[in-house]
Amino acid sequence: MWFLRSDFSADTSTTRQRPLLLIVTASDLPPQPQPGFLIRTASLARALALAVLGAACTSSSAPPVQQVDIGSVTISGASFAIERGYHAQLTAVVRSRTGTVVNYPVVFRSSNENVVTIDGNGKLFAVDTGQVAIVASSVSVTSTPIGVKVVHNGPDKIDAFQYAPVQANSPGSTPDSLRVRVINSSNQLVANARVAFAVTGGGGAVSPAIATTNAVGIASAEWKLGPAAGVNTVTATALGEDDKPITTITPNFTTFSLRTFDALAALAGDKQSGLILSGLPVQPSVRLVDSLNKVRPGVPVFFTATRGGRVATSVVSTGADGVASPGIWTLGDIPGEQQLIAKVEFASVTLTATGTGTPVHFTPKSVMAGQSVTCAILTDDTASCWGEQPKVGDSTAKNTASPTPTKHNVKFTSLAGSIGSGTGHVCGIAVDQSVYCWGTNSLPDTASKPKVFSSLVPVQYPSPLAWVQIAPGQVHNCGLATDQNVYCWGDNSQGQLGDRAANPQRYAAAPVFGGFKFSAVTAGIGHNCALSIDGSVFCWGLNVNGQLGNGTTATATSPTAVATVLTFQQISAGDSFTCGLTTTGRAHCWGNLGGTSSVVTSPRTYASAPTFTSITSGGFHTCALTADGTAYCWGDNSGGQLGDSTATYRPNPTPVVTSVKFKSISAGFGHTCGTAVDNSVLCWGFNKAGELGDSTATFRLTPRYMVLSVTP
Repeated sequence: MWFLRSDFSADTSTTRQRPLLLIVTASDLPPQPQPGFLIRTASLARALALAVLGAACTSSSAPPVQQVDIGSVTISGASFAIERGYHAQLTAVVRSRTGTVVNYPVVFRSSNENVVTIDGNGKLFAVDTGQVAIVASSVSVTSTPIGVKVVHNGPDKIDAFQYAPVQANSPGSTPDSLRVRVINSSNQLVANARVAFAVTGGGGAVSPAIATTNAVGIASAEWKLGPAAGVNTVTATALGEDDKPITTITPNFTTFSLRTFDALAALAGDKQSGLILSGLPVQPSVRLVDSLNKVRPGVPVFFTATRGGRVATSVVSTGADGVASPGIWTLGDIPGEQQLIAKVEFASVTLTATGTGTPVHFTPKSVMAGQSVTCAILTDDTASCWGEQPKVGDSTAKNTASPTPTKHNVKFTSLAGSIGSGTGHVCGIAVDQSVYCWGTNSLPDTASKPKVFSSLVPVQYPSPLAWVQIAPGQVHNCGLATDQNVYCWGDNSQGQLGDRAANPQRYAAAPVFGGFKFSAVTAGIGHNCALSIDGSVFCWGLNVNGQLGNGTTATATSPTAVATVLTFQQISAGDSFTCGLTTTGRAHCWGNLGGTSSVVTSPRTYASAPTFTSITSGGFHTCALTADGTAYCWGDNSGGQLGDSTATYRPNPTPVVTSVKFKSISAGFGHTCGTAVDNSVLCWGFNKAGELGDSTATFRLTPRYMVLSVTP
């Protein structure tokens, strides 16, 4: 039962006045909130009304009851600032004189309702800028006031930013991103403002529907135009509280408008057919017009062929008649429909052709990517190479894009190439466990005077040792012999021979210092690493980028342990870095993989990468395979050597864009090649000298099969 004290009333039986106690039962009052919960003004009004009614019905003989004394009312929270047009919820705590929290109604008041209003539920609304005092009262007790400052730092204007409609837009195309700028009343850019984008004409779609401005007040969205020709519009609106349009901005919208039409039309060369890897009989051509159907001369048209196809000229300007032709369209190596896409601004037209015939893929035993050259061991164990001379090894000086047999028909079990930024060389282990090398600085002859450092054909390195692995550096070589020792020869200016000697070079193979037993060796441009039989890694030579992994950048003239307790199963050196694969299949790298990568002086792993079964390193990139043959690459991608369809540097392992599963992969200086499970060879990346097996010298951003011929 609740007791409320009324005003004094007159006693008709006497001349004195007496206080009237009004009795209100709990059932007469609204449900009581929990301690500290907002007590609504409406509840107070109802309670008072019931109290008056109760007073009228109370007998003068009702027994006296004890009154509840309120000691304090406190507004929850301190003074605060609020953006104009926004709301805030106020609450207050009522306590008795003994300090106990009691459930009593509270009324909030603003000192200036032109600035702040408060409804019966304690919900504050910021009407206009200014400062007010807010108090809360319960019965006759009033709280200490708090200050509320209404500011206006939020959106006051919205407009288009760096948007210039282009002349040519095809239906269904995606033009440049829409961008809007949000500014406040002080002409400052507003960060974290919410902007709604909505299609208001022509169909199509815009994404996202609501975008947030960045640090410089810009919000953007992608606009896909409607499928039919005509006017397309999108409206952008600044949003306030609860993502509702801000009513105080006038006008609160900006509109983007584009007209779509068939700006480009195919004139010739559409719907042809021909043998894959062959030129089509009719040269394609297109005509460009404006929205009034008038021809547009002197405008560049960009032509892109799909599925490995190509045109004679990829960018051609329209003539006086608005017509442009890229010359002969040569089909790619994939049978079926192929496309040629002509594009001007955001208008395009697609021509199609049907490729016939069956491609004959190159299927050697294995493939190795080197320094602008690729080599393979054929089914008869002989080697063929293609790419830059003199690394092809066929005794000529002309680059070639076709697999070309090396001289002397030497039979090999493995091949390896240098991957530094020079001309480089190739070496191989012959079936009799001897070493052959060819190319620049291959150091094939240690007896002649003067010394012969380079060769156009494979030359056997004179040594009584039996070899199991060869690792060519830029101007040196290291090899693993059957006695599990690593031997090096050649340039020693960076300590890359690992013998602690001060001699600038040595032409006879000698073991590295330390007496370690190794199971594998790899060479970078001026450093080497070897995998010991217990799974630890030792490196020596050049170390300016931390490629030795010993926690420093100091050159080491003898094998030094990599700073880790990890156990490795495979290692691979790049130009100025090294990578390894642990026994648990985790990839770790150290040094500098190029791009924006910083120097890393000890092994660093990639947390999001999958488990790998093999790893290979090129000039400034690395690739690895998973157990199911999926290829991942990371590092430098300036020539597309990562195969992810872009030329963007990737700091972490990124899937190669292909459905092909590989059984092996090899990273060269700027390109990558892999052998599919059916032994077909695919290559991608730089094509400086035909190293992709493609005479076009076109960089490939995704893997392409090496095709030797086509059968009808």
